[in-house]
Amino acid sequence: MKKLFALLVPYKGFFAVALLALILSSFFNAALTGLVTSLMDGVLTEAPAKTESKADQIFGYQKKLADIKNWVQDLGIPLDSLSEKAPELDVVNPLPWAILAFIVFSLQALFDFLGTYFMGRIGLKVIVQMRQDLIDKVVFMPLTFYKQFNTGELLTRINTDVVRIRQAVSVKLGELIKEAANTFMFLILAFVMDWKLSLTLFVLVPMVGLPISIFTRKIRKYASKSQVSLGHLTSRLKEVLTGIRIVKSFRKEAFESELLAKRNQSFLKYALRELRIVALTTPIMSLIGMVVILSFVWYGGTMIQNGSMTRGDFLFYLLIVYQLYQPIKRIARANSEIQQAVGVLPRIEEILDWDSEIKDPASPKRFPSWPELEEISFNKVGFHYNDPNEPVLKGIDLRVKKGTVVALVGPSGGGKSTLVNLIPRFYDVISGSITLNGVDLRDMARADVRALIGVVTQDTILFDDTVHENIAYGMRNVSREAVEEAARKAHAHGFISELPQGYDTLIGEGGGLLSGGQRQRISIARAILEDAPLLILDEATSALDTESERAVQLALEYLMKTKTTFVIAHRLSTIRQAHEILVLEEGQIVERGNHKSLMARGGLYHKLIEMQKEGSHAS
Repeated sequence: MKKLFALLVPYKGFFAVALLALILSSFFNAALTGLVTSLMDGVLTEAPAKTESKADQIFGYQKKLADIKNWVQDLGIPLDSLSEKAPELDVVNPLPWAILAFIVFSLQALFDFLGTYFMGRIGLKVIVQMRQDLIDKVVFMPLTFYKQFNTGELLTRINTDVVRIRQAVSVKLGELIKEAANTFMFLILAFVMDWKLSLTLFVLVPMVGLPISIFTRKIRKYASKSQVSLGHLTSRLKEVLTGIRIVKSFRKEAFESELLAKRNQSFLKYALRELRIVALTTPIMSLIGMVVILSFVWYGGTMIQNGSMTRGDFLFYLLIVYQLYQPIKRIARANSEIQQAVGVLPRIEEILDWDSEIKDPASPKRFPSWPELEEISFNKVGFHYNDPNEPVLKGIDLRVKKGTVVALVGPSGGGKSTLVNLIPRFYDVISGSITLNGVDLRDMARADVRALIGVVTQDTILFDDTVHENIAYGMRNVSREAVEEAARKAHAHGFISELPQGYDTLIGEGGGLLSGGQRQRISIARAILEDAPLLILDEATSALDTESERAVQLALEYLMKTKTTFVIAHRLSTIRQAHEILVLEEGQIVERGNHKSLMARGGLYHKLIEMQKEGSHAS
């Protein structure tokens, strides 16, 4: 609960207003309840009480009713007409009482609205800020973070878990405060009315507190487990929907349906346990409340019969006890839902507290205008992911001059992708260093490093937006002419012009309305427009058919003309023209040279090329 209240600290001004309004709402709610005494003793009886009741003494109703009566009579309304028509009865006209009741109710409703509105406003601001904090944290995390959390799990925490927090802060926390204020207010009234009898109310504390304490722990436990199960379900469902073509191709619809059903049932198991505890809370509290009320009915009858309490005061006291029971019941229910939110707070904190191992230096080296990228150097670079005993790269030494095309080839798992992922600081080297023009990458801000690098990958990432926005991704104030020029250089302008709205055509999620070759050329146009001096091509043509590859290859050749380029590729057409080819095996450079020299050597490179030729002939 401390952590939940800590979320309100930035909005303490709004919270103070909400708290004051809810307290005033509780006061006028008590005053409204106290009006029953005046109604019972002064209006709805044949013989109105001659003495002022305790409730009248507390709230000063007699004076207020007299003031209202004089005001009504000044308006010319004959309040005594009822008595004149029935002189045998000593009755009071109910109009002043009704006016007073309306005034008190209106004030209670006004402050209740203000308290509820401001608590809801705080809740909305809390979840918007929390969701933005989570988004900012997730977006800026290194790639190792995404090995720990899958996409479905992150989406569940950012969406579903945060919504639970909002319900707790916006609605239930305000309800908890309001009902706590009601409880406090009616407890004071109870002691003023009859302090001896009211002492027995403390017997209720263990009766109420014990079940609430037990339920709280269980609700928090099952809420957390149900959210974990929901995260697993969401993650698998996302993978199935993303790879639905593979699922159908391998006829695994029933398999996936069964697997998802198991995860769905796991969620149901914990959600039902949580629901069972929540559902038990209200009837148990109701049972306790009923025992209390019946006890006071018996006691009140005795007090009225011996003349120590008026009927109005007894009814007021009975309502006080009931009003004490009602807030406690609502507090228990609100607490149940708040504990559900408290149960998921650690899941949110786990992400927000995640410490990124890749950090910008306190005083990053910056350049007023970045000079020509003359050289990128790998100096005895070593790297591993989790286990130091399983290095992915070992002692990589490499010098790449401006305008050089370096191709990386080798068996799967040799370290090719890891090597190029170190350049944009997706990971930081474990040993050795990588320098740009002699400056260590770790001495530069990540944003500055990545501004120098253009990336085109096998898995082309496009967004559900227009062609223009995908080419000019993240670039503000880019002209249509510049975008079209980049598309022409990427051999994409032709097919873009044939789209229904040209460059303003929405291309669907992941660019699903385009072919693989078209998506790749838009990706290349994006890299051309970015015009970064260093280029990374990671299997950029491996998933394309021959015709698409030819068009993409032409676009890549233009893109590579003035760039320092790292190419990961298996196809001979992509690597034959490289200035230098590096053959990586088990994290080490085992061969280097151009295509002709490596083929003449007859080593691993020669073997890989021959295997590719055999596969090509077989196909």
